[in-house]
Amino acid sequence: MQHPPVTVSAAIPGARIPNYRNSIQRAIRLIGLGPAAGALVSRISARGLPNVAVMTRDAPVGWPAIVGEKPGCGLNMIVIVCHEGDARLFRPTAGRPDVLVTFVLLRREGHPLAAGDADPDVERARACCDLFVTTSDRDYVSELIDNLAS
Repeated sequence: MQHPPVTVSAAIPGARIPNYRNSIQRAIRLIGLGPAAGALVSRISARGLPNVAVMTRDAPVGWPAIVGEKPGCGLNMIVIVCHEGDARLFRPTAGRPDVLVTFVLLRREGHPLAAGDADPDVERARACCDLFVTTSDRDYVSELIDNLAS
């Protein structure tokens, strides 16, 4: 005798999970390195998300400037964004912050990061961050911030 299939009501994807530490709304510092990434994060900043602090830099920057004046003051995540060629502006020093750090390298369409692309600036960024993302999708950063900050 076959039993009818069991149906279970599922939660709607994208909803926060109550009382789960990885499902909290995050306080994010979003950094755009170089003119193109600076313009991108400035557009995100214009949306006025209360838990997203934005900084743009066209000069080299290290951890003290990235973290801000009050390290740890409720900050959950740092997202650093740059276009190809601007990874040279990321100059991490000793004293890496005790928060999740994501580095997003925006590539030209059809120009994937190959195993032989041993750019020392890109390799330094990869080694200093928890998550290293390369993408040619210009909407990626905006969607990432929307998902983490909501």
